[in-house]
Amino acid sequence: MKVLFVGNSLAYHGEAPELGWYGNHGMAASSKENDFVHVLTRMIEAKCGPVETMVAGGVKVEREPAAVTAEDFAHLRAFDPDIIVARLCENVPAGQLEAFGKAYVRMLRAIDPEQNAKIFCTGSYWPSKEADFEIQTAASLCGGIYVPLDAVHGDAFKALGEYAHEGVAAHPNDAGMKAIAGQLFAAIDASGALDPATVYPIPDGEPISGDYQVTVDGQPAGCYTCHVSAMPFNREWPGHQRPYSQGEQASFLYFDMSAPARLTVRPNRAFTEAVLRPLSKGIELTAADGAISFTIRKPGHFSLEIDGRRHNLHIFANPKQAYARTPDTLYFGPGVHKAGPIVLHSGQTLFVDAGAVVKGFVQCVDSSNVRIVGRGILDCAGYDRHVPLIWEEDGLMNLARCENVLVDGVILRDSNWWSITAFNCVNLHYNNVKTIGMWRYNTDGFDFVNCQNVRVTNCFLRNFDDVIVLKGLRVEQNDGASRTPLCYERMNVQNFLVENCVIWCDWGGGLELGAETVADEYCNLVFRNCDILRNDMGALRIHSGDRAVIHHLTYENINVEYSRYDRAPMMQTSDEAKYEPDDMLYTPAVICGWMYCGRWSNDNILGNVYDVTYKNIRVYADEGFGVPPIYFRGASPENRFDRITIDGLYFNGKRLAAADVEIEKNEFTGDITLK
Repeated sequence: MKVLFVGNSLAYHGEAPELGWYGNHGMAASSKENDFVHVLTRMIEAKCGPVETMVAGGVKVEREPAAVTAEDFAHLRAFDPDIIVARLCENVPAGQLEAFGKAYVRMLRAIDPEQNAKIFCTGSYWPSKEADFEIQTAASLCGGIYVPLDAVHGDAFKALGEYAHEGVAAHPNDAGMKAIAGQLFAAIDASGALDPATVYPIPDGEPISGDYQVTVDGQPAGCYTCHVSAMPFNREWPGHQRPYSQGEQASFLYFDMSAPARLTVRPNRAFTEAVLRPLSKGIELTAADGAISFTIRKPGHFSLEIDGRRHNLHIFANPKQAYARTPDTLYFGPGVHKAGPIVLHSGQTLFVDAGAVVKGFVQCVDSSNVRIVGRGILDCAGYDRHVPLIWEEDGLMNLARCENVLVDGVILRDSNWWSITAFNCVNLHYNNVKTIGMWRYNTDGFDFVNCQNVRVTNCFLRNFDDVIVLKGLRVEQNDGASRTPLCYERMNVQNFLVENCVIWCDWGGGLELGAETVADEYCNLVFRNCDILRNDMGALRIHSGDRAVIHHLTYENINVEYSRYDRAPMMQTSDEAKYEPDDMLYTPAVICGWMYCGRWSNDNILGNVYDVTYKNIRVYADEGFGVPPIYFRGASPENRFDRITIDGLYFNGKRLAAADVEIEKNEFTGDITLK
């Protein structure tokens, strides 16, 4: 737990002999241990264990509010606090309260730009309704909690008679400091910022993994099983499902948290190496007596790997959240349920609660205002894909011509085809969705087919085939009587945001456009703040196989990992063929794009790709790897890649210059700039 205090002399004041003050702590407290910072810290530690604190002065926010900039707080942002306590306002010059309020907002947003921390803003100690109004407004704008100090006003809480200097004596005495700490602790505690994680029991009838024993904040946490791909060995649909033997068992667990969570994991086997991914999170592991301990400070999704990638433990640390149930809610509570096809209509909610395992799949056609929420598992095991495919029925979650759909929190396991599919949909938000146990052929992650206005946030996706894919399609649907064309292509692909996702690609591309790009236009597409743990055939991939003009595409703050345990993909040429890789390090492209009319093309017409930006792409690679390949391959003088900007490419922390990187491009590729 990290707690940041930003304050004035009530939080810290160095020695000032001219004032008769010889302390180095909160002014007027009898000792460091008795100022509100240290009293509050002990209260927090008594509830949730060790706390790391930082105390920073906010004098500029008070005295020079108009001059405050975000860079003034870069060192506080680097501290990356879980809790921020702001205790300011008493030194604002007359007539500058409005400027103080604006500076207060700039300060909080600069310290916590992604709003990960819990923020607590105290009211005035020396009463000022005007200052309190500005602080309340700032707290509201920044998602913080306002903590009034009305109960601490009055002479009984001042150090009157204890110090000769009136200014020092007007500060809180030990009782006042304790009261301030008490007010803050009550607010912090009520917010859930100190609560232990919530762990849910595995329901009867659901297999439990024996590979790991886990505790979360001291509570036993059972691990589920999932069957995942054991090798990058694939083929076009051969008329039968992939052999089960090409997969292996892995494990996963989930819990809800509103405060840093301490995990202890004891594998059932001896080990020499443990790695927690994403590496970008920088979480420190401690190994002792056959167990691994670490702290997850914020909700997120992780892979704990023991001596390599095999039989790993997936960890889904959810934010605590309550879901409202309405009369139109289809509810599945804790337990194992055999539901089969779940068909949703306009206005309905599917609620899969924590501890539930629902055997079935979801279909939603020509509907609006639909929610699919919860912490439980949707499991498609035992359900086969149609042969031939039924495009708007197969897969684990299939939407067609829907709008205003929210999918939040659920886990999807063992799909029979593309895991999550949306055809001609508008206004979709997928948040904190997890896909796991995708080992069968064509079990992509998200396949968005000619959709618009889509957000994918805070998701974990491990899939055997392309993971997040933006497609344009024209297909024929076998409805049992005739082959009816489904002309999805009438809708362009635009306005996508994929953010804060963790990607594990067991085959294919990580964050991809194509291969089918049957639409007039793809535009305004943003992928940012994502971690790609594994990529098999290209991490950031533009695969342009049809007529679409693709432009204004951004990949920003993407971390891509390369492990010595990963091996090259192979196509299976017969039922008898075996996966027999060599021991060479395999380095798929980090950035790539190409155009061609081929196996997956519908139009036999190609478009253009331009105005593409890659910003702050960071490669984390084991020893022995070089800079991963980057290439672009246009198709003709009329069908080109152009105006490609790579602004910040890093390899194991080093920013690369043009001389460090070999970018392959053919004669049909225009300007590529590496900054």
